Amino acid sequence: MRILLQFVLAFAALTPLAFAQESAIGSLGGAPTEAELAFMKTWTGFLLEKGAPDPARYTGDAPFSFMCGERSSREWLKMENAETALGEWRDGTRKSVLTWRDGQTKLVCEAAVEEYADFPAFQLTVRLRNEGSENTAPIHDFNALDFRWNRADTTLPILYRTQGSDSRNDDFMFVGEDMRKSMWVHNRDVRMDSASNSAYRKALNSSLFDSDDRPSATWLPFFNYRTGPDGLIVALGWNGGWFAEFNHHGNGDTDITAGQERLNTVLYPGEEIRSPLVMLMYWQGEVGHAQNMFRRFMLAHNHPQENGKPALAPICRNSWGGTPTEEHLRAIKEIVDANFEFDCYWIDAGWYGQGTDPCPSVFQGDWGSTVGDWRVNPTRHPNTLKPIADALTDAKMKFLLWFETERAVKGVPATLEHPEWYLRSGGGDASQAPDGESLLFNLGVPEARAWLTKTIGDILAENHISWYREDFNMVPNPYWNAADAPDRIGMTEMRFVEGLYQFWDDLRARVPGLMIDNCASGGRRLELETLKRSIVLWRSDYNCFPYLTTEVTQSHTFGIAHWIPANATSPFVTKIDDYQCRSALSSGAVLGTDDFGDRRAEPDVVEWMKQRVSEAKRAQPYFYGDFYPLTQGNWSEDAWLAYMMWRPEVEKGLVVAFRRAKSPIAALTVDLQPIEPEKSYRIEDVDSQETVVLSGKEIRENGFTIRADKPRSSKLLYIEAVR
Repeated sequence: MRILLQFVLAFAALTPLAFAQESAIGSLGGAPTEAELAFMKTWTGFLLEKGAPDPARYTGDAPFSFMCGERSSREWLKMENAETALGEWRDGTRKSVLTWRDGQTKLVCEAAVEEYADFPAFQLTVRLRNEGSENTAPIHDFNALDFRWNRADTTLPILYRTQGSDSRNDDFMFVGEDMRKSMWVHNRDVRMDSASNSAYRKALNSSLFDSDDRPSATWLPFFNYRTGPDGLIVALGWNGGWFAEFNHHGNGDTDITAGQERLNTVLYPGEEIRSPLVMLMYWQGEVGHAQNMFRRFMLAHNHPQENGKPALAPICRNSWGGTPTEEHLRAIKEIVDANFEFDCYWIDAGWYGQGTDPCPSVFQGDWGSTVGDWRVNPTRHPNTLKPIADALTDAKMKFLLWFETERAVKGVPATLEHPEWYLRSGGGDASQAPDGESLLFNLGVPEARAWLTKTIGDILAENHISWYREDFNMVPNPYWNAADAPDRIGMTEMRFVEGLYQFWDDLRARVPGLMIDNCASGGRRLELETLKRSIVLWRSDYNCFPYLTTEVTQSHTFGIAHWIPANATSPFVTKIDDYQCRSALSSGAVLGTDDFGDRRAEPDVVEWMKQRVSEAKRAQPYFYGDFYPLTQGNWSEDAWLAYMMWRPEVEKGLVVAFRRAKSPIAALTVDLQPIEPEKSYRIEDVDSQETVVLSGKEIRENGFTIRADKPRSSKLLYIEAVR
């Protein structure tokens, strides 16, 4: 029985959820207001142009700090003493540098500040350089962010944050927490670092690693701190171990600090270190408005660009690298013959190494034990990858290829030829490691990085690779820590992280137009610097397995949408199932029929998947618009989940709704907040193909009701203003 949508312009059995008021965004969406821009202009004017601060709201001092031995930067680094090199405004941004010199420590401090004409935000990176002739005293307590934020009224502050990508059902869960210990004790300190994160993971009792310091494994490094009618978004860029702390004193004042967690090092003469990148964005009104403003900011200023616009995540046809060449060529022919709308052909792990045994899947074969040997496997691909690359060129499809360049298994050629380029988790000489041990390629060694750039760059260029997929299936911190000298704690990590960013930049310079798919056991490297250079096409390894819970995929989409517009995953469909396939709708998609087994080439399966690819392609642009939660974002089987994506520049939107298997409620009434009362809107139900035109006034006054007559069903509704 076909599910029909009934448009009801009266309150139905289920009225808009109470929480929706908390998430209210309104027609403003993510557009900054003049008041928000003015507030931030005052703040950056204080930092860069010796203007007056707003001491009632934030500290009238440098928003960072550090120690050199016993000497605090607060003793000598004063805003009024800064040498300021103001940049010029270009394309809506301005980069300026503040410089201080300390005769006692011989340190030079440079703070690079980037402003934005179109957003109430700035980004900050601090660098310290030793200009003396001797080693400095130890640099420690290097806080990339260190300031006090005061609330606007007597409202209790609330910290919003999002769980990381840990292959769990609660990945990307967006949560808000009162900054008080109890009704009677109004102070609270929330700290995220390796110790607190490890304790949190152990309490969950379902994480593979008790400690995982990859930057977004436990928490995303993005936070929204609400202080009544306004607040701050704080975001970090560091592909290593970071900390962030929100210490509310109980009276509305909160000390906010963040930085590289583990750093206590002398600096050699002429040596320089940097802080993580930090970003502050001021907002007023509702939390939802703030989240959408952050989404817009990310697309405009911290997202790969293509032809002057935010790059789109592709709709991918996935395949396994251990599959022989002939099978890939057959799959590409099927794509062409059936006129699929795939953007990209994805070859995952298993295409490399010299093994002769079959490697049919992620669960079988030598793909994990030959990592680091980037020679094309001659058994599986006797003529290299060139025939596949040529077939994809003819098919006008882009080519995505999997690598895990930072991990190598002892015994592959590079580990034998240059053991000095590799780190061991327990320390020691990599040449003494037993065969099969996982080693970390040290990107902090310039000659090692140059070799890797050439090796990988050659493969990409020769095979016309458009998407470089970088996985990272190891926790690096034990390797870094073991390599540090006692007086150089944190320096191996520092140089590695700097080298990683440089490696990606050099690859993109070597291969014009190259895009990077950032995967680290699924979405464990989501931070500002990485997202500036890459898109996450596999946001959680939760979706690696066929026994996943479909509703969890829906909640992952819902949660990550608060922060990261561009992301993708696979629904892992093994049979014709619209509900499951739509659960993975996002700005990109990973689809294919291989998981259907023997039925993969049957006409009904091919036609159904072709429809799902076209559906994902049509929905894709809307996920780059503003995000409006219409329900809560849980994975409960007896609830609905629904959200709206809205593109204000064209006044078009998409509503995605799921009535789950045990939900007894057939109708969901929601508030479509971007709808304007004075306009009319055309609404298309994709499944019934019914189209109606409704008054915006009636929709906003009475709510909009979505009806699904059967449990475990989905609805896609396209909405556009009538011109």
